[in-house]
Amino acid sequence: MFNESQLEAINHIDGPALVLAGPGSGKTTVITRRTKKLIEEGVSPDNILVVTFTKAAAVEMQERFTNLMNESDSNRNEIITYPVSFGTFHSIFYRIIQDSNGRKCSILTEQNKADIIKEIVARLKVQTNDLMEFTRCIIGEISKVKGNGIPLDEYESLVCKKEEFDRIYDEYNCELRENNKIDFDDMVIICNEIFKNDEKALQKWRDKYRYVLIDEFQDINKMQYENIKMLITPRNNVFIVGDDDQAIYGFRGSVPRLMFDFKKDFPDCKEILLNINYRCPEEVLQMSLSLIENNKERFSKKIIANKKFKDINKPDVRIFYNQKEEFEYIAKKINQYQKAGIELKNIAILVRNNSQIPSIKNVFSDYRINSSVKKKKQSIYDNSVGKDILSYVRCAYSDLNKPICENEDLVRIMNKPVRYISRQVMNDNNMNFYNLKKIYGHNDEIMNNIRNLEFHFKMIRRMNPAACVLYIKNGCNYEKYLQQYSKEKGIKFSKLSDIINIIQYDAQKYETVEAWMKHAIDNETAKECEGVNIITMHSAKGLEFEVVFIVDANQGLIPSARAIKQDEVEEERRLFYVAMTRTKKKLHIFGMRQNLGNTMQMSQFVGEALQF
Repeated sequence: MFNESQLEAINHIDGPALVLAGPGSGKTTVITRRTKKLIEEGVSPDNILVVTFTKAAAVEMQERFTNLMNESDSNRNEIITYPVSFGTFHSIFYRIIQDSNGRKCSILTEQNKADIIKEIVARLKVQTNDLMEFTRCIIGEISKVKGNGIPLDEYESLVCKKEEFDRIYDEYNCELRENNKIDFDDMVIICNEIFKNDEKALQKWRDKYRYVLIDEFQDINKMQYENIKMLITPRNNVFIVGDDDQAIYGFRGSVPRLMFDFKKDFPDCKEILLNINYRCPEEVLQMSLSLIENNKERFSKKIIANKKFKDINKPDVRIFYNQKEEFEYIAKKINQYQKAGIELKNIAILVRNNSQIPSIKNVFSDYRINSSVKKKKQSIYDNSVGKDILSYVRCAYSDLNKPICENEDLVRIMNKPVRYISRQVMNDNNMNFYNLKKIYGHNDEIMNNIRNLEFHFKMIRRMNPAACVLYIKNGCNYEKYLQQYSKEKGIKFSKLSDIINIIQYDAQKYETVEAWMKHAIDNETAKECEGVNIITMHSAKGLEFEVVFIVDANQGLIPSARAIKQDEVEEERRLFYVAMTRTKKKLHIFGMRQNLGNTMQMSQFVGEALQF
């Protein structure tokens, strides 16, 4: 059932262990089975902590563990749960913060973080061609500075001038302090301070988590690693699982070399290589290993394929004259796969950047091929105006006795238009909507604003969906707010006004607010129709497909033209390695000779992969 190296990892009990788990090697199975083994050996489930990097991965891991623990007794009607702690670094650290010092603060969402950065960039008039991409890069760099404890005066931004980054960084953190908020990186820093300064708190959590398992260890940063080292000392019962060859998040602060430091910090650690790949055909695996062996800083690994197919699964490498020819060939090839019985959902097109996706979708549309980009479908409610209107309606039906800081909708629309309600007041954990009257009782203007807003909520509750939108627009003076907002941001007011009119038209289709809200929420979270997966190489990590197309495998795209230093090129090479190892059957790697009048060269990574 398990191979030799998997059994060695599953049966490891005490002391540190480093498990190198390549693509398709069964690492999740090893982690869940080892957790079960610990319990069978007498370890209390309460004393086991399993950490990974995303909430979705933590939930999946917990579900698989629960199913594993209950599968031995199929006759039992009820499911028994075991109090093993599964979570992300951030959720675990936040739990420690709340318990240790009772700090009352709100966590900044990723969307709120992006909004704050965009506002700061606009205020500072930083020049950028693509605000969304610039914001993404700045968020990653802020995480890198915080997560690795880098002094600000020593950090050089890759996307803007140093003085611009320093001001963005300072103003961003000032905004957080003023509004009593912390971001995910702050959680790690605060937890670090607790562990260093509160021996009693540290000992409590050491006694609680006697066995720690960490998934995707290659994605860890310096501060997270410091916290883990303090937590597991002196027992050192830490079991890390990762693959340095799949470390692709350096841009947001992960430090894959910490896997090498782990061996130095724990010289007695057991090193285990999960050396059988159960996913990829043999020739795909050999090509991917030929590629990744060009990286200098990595653990040497000898991995073998469980699938020993012959010519039918030989990787297909081609170069086309231009992108149009490339994508049309892919469309025809996908039609052939469909006829052969492969469903579209089992086919993936992997791109380096999101900007490549629209061109692919246009060609697929001509060939009537459904596609999914694995993200939210754009809808009329997926913008600031749509979200504001939905927030007004939800506020009207919400419990206003609850703290304002727990009502994101109320915080969102409180000063739209400006009602002069202080953010500091709203962030007070004891402040609800009705208590505002006590705070501002001496100020007639603000009191009048609060009473008017209360009246607006009552009116909205009496109206049908279309009337709600019209009332918010005129009765709540939201349209006047948008007029002022458009002037400040340099946006055409007509565009914002058009959105309101479209939303009002959409709302007319529904008789009740409940039905309208359900429709709006479904639109906010809807996925595109099932079809070929068009996703970035970063987003593909952890996924697998029957057929994979790597497109535009050209120098300047992959590796990126911005990758200059050796470590940057090595991360790009790891990204290409991740892309290659997503396939279970067939791999296509395509490039082009011409693009927008420029001569293109095939990626150096393709040549390296073909050297096997």
